[in-house]
Amino acid sequence: MNLHEECLLRYLKYPDELSYATEILKLNNFIMEKQFLMKNFVAKSLVISYTDDRK
Repeated sequence: MNLHEECLLRYLKYPDELSYATEILKLNNFIMEKQFLMKNFVAKSLVISYTDDRK
């Protein structure tokens, strides 16, 4: 069961805790977005070309 399913199940069991479950999902989405950005953009932008012109 993934986090979204767990939060939905928690909401169905305890409807008064909707704001708590929503905040957990927001935090999880934020973390996933940051990991995606780090993996796909930051790591790929640091490609260094090295040439040896001392021949």
